[in-house]
Amino acid sequence: MATVLGVLGLVLFIVCVIALAAGVTWLVVKISPQRKDAEQGSS
Repeated sequence: MATVLGVLGLVLFIVCVIALAAGVTWLVVKISPQRKDAEQGSS
């Protein structure tokens, strides 16, 4: 039983880390300014 709880805890930890990374990435994309001049200059 302890092994099952350990595996569930590990899976929960991995899911939390991935969710935190996704949240931080989304936040950085929303906060960072968009560069319209860089997009126009590349084409």
